[in-house]
Formats: sequence, C-alpha cells, structure tokens
Amino acid sequence: MIPWLAPLLLLASATAPPSRVVIVVGYNGGAPDERPALSFADDDAARLFLELAPGATRAWLLTTFDKESSRRFGDLTDIARAPTKQALAGALGEAFWVVRQEKERGRATELVFAFAGHGDVDDGGQGFVVFADGAFSRRDLAQQVLTPSPADVNHVIVDACSSYFFVKSRGGDDTGVPLTPLLLNALHDELPAAVAARTGVIVSTSQAAEVHESRALSSGVFSYLLRSALAGGGYIDHVGRIEYGEAAAFVAAATAGLDDPRTRLRIFAEAPLQRPHSALADLRGGADVAYLAVDEADHVRLLDPLGLPWAEVNAGGPLYLALRGQPFFTVQRLRGDVVEEALLAPRGGGAWALSSLDFVTVPAVARGAAGPFTSLFAAPLDDDFARGFWSSTTTAAGPAAGNAPFVAVWVPGRQPPARVDLGTVGVGVIGGAAAVGVGAAAALVGNQLAFAALETSFQQTGQLDPAKSIEVERWRNTATALTVGSLGLGLVGGTLLAWSLTLEHGELVLPW
Repeated sequence: MIPWLAPLLLLASATAPPSRVVIVVGYNGGAPDERPALSFADDDAARLFLELAPGATRAWLLTTFDKESSRRFGDLTDIARAPTKQALAGALGEAFWVVRQEKERGRATELVFAFAGHGDVDDGGQGFVVFADGAFSRRDLAQQVLTPSPADVNHVIVDACSSYFFVKSRGGDDTGVPLTPLLLNALHDELPAAVAARTGVIVSTSQAAEVHESRALSSGVFSYLLRSALAGGGYIDHVGRIEYGEAAAFVAAATAGLDDPRTRLRIFAEAPLQRPHSALADLRGGADVAYLAVDEADHVRLLDPLGLPWAEVNAGGPLYLALRGQPFFTVQRLRGDVVEEALLAPRGGGAWALSSLDFVTVPAVARGAAGPFTSLFAAPLDDDFARGFWSSTTTAAGPAAGNAPFVAVWVPGRQPPARVDLGTVGVGVIGGAAAVGVGAAAALVGNQLAFAALETSFQQTGQLDPAKSIEVERWRNTATALTVGSLGLGLVGGTLLAWSLTLEHGELVLPW
C-alpha cells in the first residue's frame, strides 16, 4: 500500500457510516405453555425489516406469515425464513461472516438483533422469548448472539409481552413487577464485561398481551412507536442519526397523553457503555433516499398502500421522515378534528416538503388509531420535552453535541413555498413611515430657514433673490413629497399588520 494512503483510508473508515447486519425475528405463536397467539408479531417483524434493511449491508427476516399478512407482504414471503432457533443459528453464521469481511476492509460494524412476539420469565427467573421450536432464553441470547458477535456494536430490540428485563408477579395477577437495577443488569450478568460494554438494548415492558397489540394500528404498540422513531420521528438534534436517548424520548412523548395505566409502556433503553452515542438508525443515505420534510410543527401519519398506519409523529418543529419500505404512502395531516390526506409516491431521492403536497379533507374517523390508544401522540416532541426527559433518566442520555446538521436536497418543485410574515413586514413598513416622517419634518425646518433667509435678503436689497427663491421651493416640494410618502407607508404598514391577524400564523404563503 502507498504509505501516504493509509491515513486517508483510516480517516474515511472513521467518518463513513458503519456496515450493519440486521436479523429480525417475529413469531405470533404462544407455545410452550399455550399462550394466546398474537396477531401482528409477523407484521411488526416485516415492517421493521423493511425499515432497517435498506441501510444494512445484509439483512435476514425470520417469521412465518399468517394468511392476512402474507397478502400484505407478498414480496417478503420468498425471503423469510422460519422463526426457529435453527434458522437463527444459520442466519447468525452468515451475519458473522459478513461482519468479519467488512472489518477486514476497515469498516466499523454493527449487529442488530430484533424480536417481536411472546416473552416471559421461567420459574428460575430466566427471561425468554418464544420461537416456533421453543423458548430462547436470556442465556441463549448472550451465548449464541452477543458474545460470539464480532461486531463493534450490538443492538438488541425486543417487543414482547414480558421482555427479558420484565418479571410478572406470581399467581393469577397479571400486573407487573417494576423494573429494578438488579433486573436490568440481568443480561449484562450473562455477558463478559467487554461484550456488555458494546451492547445496547431497547425493550418494551408491556404488562399484558391485550395492551401489547392494537388492531387499529395493525401492530404492536411499541413496535409502531419505535418504527416511527427510527423513520425520523426521533430526529431531535437534526444531524440525521437517531440515538437511544432520542428514541426513548420519542416513545415517552408519544405515550404521555395515555390516561389508562394499562396502556402505558414502561420501556427501557440503554446505549452501549463503550459507544454511548451509537445510532439505532441513520437517516443519511445516498441520492436515492426519499424523505418527507415536515417543515413546521405538525401531527403527521404515514399510511402504507393498504391504508394501514406505517409511522406517525407529532413534531414540535421541522424534521425528516425517511420514506422506506413502500412504493408510495398516504400522508395524513391531523389537526384536531380535521384530517387531511395527500398521496406521496417518490420517484428517486430527495426531500418532499409537507407543505408542498396537495391535501384534501377526509372524515376524521376514516382511518387511524382508535380505542385505548386514541391519545397516542397527543403531546408534541420538541426540544423542551426531550431535555426534560433526559434529565429525569440515567439510562437514556441526549445525543452528542457539535455534529453538523443533516440537510436533504429538495425534489424540484417540492420545496416549501415562500412565506411572508405579514406582521413583521407591517411593523417594518410602519417603522419606515416613521423614518420618512422624520425626514418630512426636517424638510419643513429647512423650508422655514430658507424662507427666513429669502425674507432677510429682500429687506436688505428690495429684490427677491432667485437662488434663495428656488431653495425655498425645493425644500417645500421635498417636505410635501416626504409627508405624502410617510402617510402612504403608514397606511400600507397598518393594513399589512391588520391582515396578518386574519391569517394562520400571520404568514402569507406565496406560490413560488
């Protein structure tokens, strides 16, 4: 290798996004102890796969689709493997080989292991999730997935009725035992210290199956919220990377309006100790990545081609939503009882401004979440909420500071329309009228002084001085013009100021 080329390659590998392998498992079944089957674990696995696979070097989907889901995800039925421990072992072997190859090329590497389905804790206190061929325990996760993983960072995502870090009370009571540091360290106790330090976890802790899934969302609630965060809803620091703390803050804001305690999620998110600012998702992609740019505070929901909720955000300010996994989306803008829809079918990459779409009003009850989860996304996620959330938790810190903001290129003709703040313009015009009025007053003073000089000259000579007469006339004309201008500007400024009070946000939207 050329000697001076090595530092450049090292710098490039340090700044390039990590090479990522993704394994997503979803299983509806309730074995081994005949739990009621879930309805949407296979859907959640498919949707998460579609969300994460475009940015991955390789991705594997392990699920068995039911009849309804096979129609929804027909393109995935040929590539999905069975959600068994044997199939997982095969996928892990392939994934670890890819990771080693990428590391030899000097790339940073990451492994994402995600599961959606049933989970519980056995009589010995060992957490497990349910695969099609039996229980897969916390110890299995540690020994088969995380410890042998050659990746620089491991990410674990679990959406289960009782996650690894959740213990149900004994007896017929289905209420949950609160999380404690001892329970949260259970997985780390199974891992060597070096492995634990490069492993991050984000898990749901729903207390019962009926609050774990929502038929209105056709999804597990945690999976829907996490998918929304990874699509860009957790875009808080505007650098395009969704970190653990941002995802946790997003879920907290989305569920803040739920009144029924049975519907609340008590998630746990902990970034890798060795890499605390590792990203769960990275919106920054190549020129072929399409985005919906929410260019102001708004409540937005994306629906897939079947009209099912795909992602949602109540944005406290501008953000990007990556348009991945579907050929087109229906974009809903939710404003109280008013629901507006627009079709968005991106062709190629670039950003589409929300305000550039052609919306039509639809019945408010036509689509969207209902039942106990109607109040999801009642509170907007903004900087103040996020800072308050991060200050109240020790496991989900805010994102790294000092990174350059991410800015996507606009699709031609789809940038936000120009906006004019009429109130500000009106105040500025009134200020200009005042300045012109001061000039008019000064011209009047000049006129009086010039007239006094003309009168003095006439008394001394008995004749009108032509030059002084012209000067008097010039000052008078200037004062008249400035006075008329001041009154005109004042009238225009007052009109603009009054007009701004009749417009939403006091802004005039221009068509260019």
